[in-house]
Amino acid sequence: MKGVRFLSFIFPKFCASCGKGDSFSELLGVCKVCTKENYIPQKQNPNTNHVKIPLDRFVFYDQVFYLQKRGNFEKGLFQSLKFENERSLAKFFCLGLKKYSFCFKEDPPDLIALVPSSLKTGPRPYHSSYALLSKAKNIWKIREDTSLRKVSVDKQSSQGYEKRFFHAKKAFEFTKSDRIIQGLHILIVDDIFTTGATVNEIARLYKMAGARKVTCIVLLLSGGD
Repeated sequence: MKGVRFLSFIFPKFCASCGKGDSFSELLGVCKVCTKENYIPQKQNPNTNHVKIPLDRFVFYDQVFYLQKRGNFEKGLFQSLKFENERSLAKFFCLGLKKYSFCFKEDPPDLIALVPSSLKTGPRPYHSSYALLSKAKNIWKIREDTSLRKVSVDKQSSQGYEKRFFHAKKAFEFTKSDRIIQGLHILIVDDIFTTGATVNEIARLYKMAGARKVTCIVLLLSGGD
């Protein structure tokens, strides 16, 4: 694995979709042609790219925005990003993030938190939302809350629709009890939104700790399946 990573710094990065290489694939992991054909700016329109609040259950988060919606093209790239560690693709999924600045113009976030994907035991694996976290921190000039921890060994993605909600209830906790978040606007970042169970549970924890508002931005809206 180390040899593969070393070679990736020497040889050019080719498009994860068509296999061709150019300046776009070097930066985004997707070539210019594929980007133009599949990345439509209107798809990253903050006015429409928000998840509708479900009416059939109690929701603790205030708003969820997504940068891209999953289609066949996005699905393939996201699998390469998340499971094959094609890190350059994270920048492709972050396209359009700056457009969301106006959404927080009247009420900017005070604190940002990354949804943890694994237990804090040994080296932390690469999270597909690290690029999103870094870019969001720079845009809104906010600090990161690192006290949120995953305490369940089970993966949320391995759960069925209904089990996701029960699993999320016991999956996360705060490691610090003296955090000052009373009245703060919390911004949660994650890689994918499927049922919303994880985001909702984390929002509940923040609201119980005194947060005034909880917003979330994800790379990809899965479509609920």
